[in-house]
Amino acid sequence: MSKPNDSGFTLIELMFVVIIMGTMIAMSIPSMRGFRQAYDLRSATENIAGQLTLARQKAMAIDTTQTIHFTLNYQSCDYHIHNGATVGPKWDLPNGITYYWGSGTWSSYRMTSNGRCLDSGMIVLEDPRGKRDTVSVLRSGLILTR
Repeated sequence: MSKPNDSGFTLIELMFVVIIMGTMIAMSIPSMRGFRQAYDLRSATENIAGQLTLARQKAMAIDTTQTIHFTLNYQSCDYHIHNGATVGPKWDLPNGITYYWGSGTWSSYRMTSNGRCLDSGMIVLEDPRGKRDTVSVLRSGLILTR
């Protein structure tokens, strides 16, 4: 008579695997949240730099000054192009990302038809953990990110 083939896992072995996997997932959630906030901060910085560059290029192309404002919750947006009485394209910051207003920061930049900026300063963004990222706007029209 042959012995039955006992292959597979016991219930106790499966419970240990589930407990270990659950613990690993629970421990990784805070680091994933921090990674997401860092990604949102960086992408918001790059988006603002891109919109400033686009405003500069548009000012040179159509030979008129382009003004871009940075104000939270202004007409349901966080930054926008504002020329005269009309608010043009609008954009929002990612959830949890806000402006940090301090020395050297400005809320409005005017790009002129010769490619220069009438205002120079910084736009500083901050995430919920207090980490900051900066967009610098130079009078020459150059846009830098840090």
